[in-house]
Amino acid sequence: MPKKVNPRKIPCTGADVKRAYIEGIEIGIRQAIKCTLYILLDKHQAPVEDVRQLSDELSWLAQRINEGRISWGFVDEVLHENHVEVRLK
Repeated sequence: MPKKVNPRKIPCTGADVKRAYIEGIEIGIRQAIKCTLYILLDKHQAPVEDVRQLSDELSWLAQRINEGRISWGFVDEVLHENHVEVRLK
């Protein structure tokens, strides 16, 4: 008797997994940037032009990280050298 196959299961390739991984990272970075910009606007009353400039710079950095031109290790190192710590409460 042949083995039953789940009709809902969609086989995925390595490329599918890699694409989903990259998409997940992009979504996470985008959400973190949105949170940062929101806090600057709403809680710190930062000037809109400054927030727009920061948004452009964060988007640039996120793109370079995604391309592999800048590593998370380098970002961590720069933050550590400047005594900036990121903690989730």
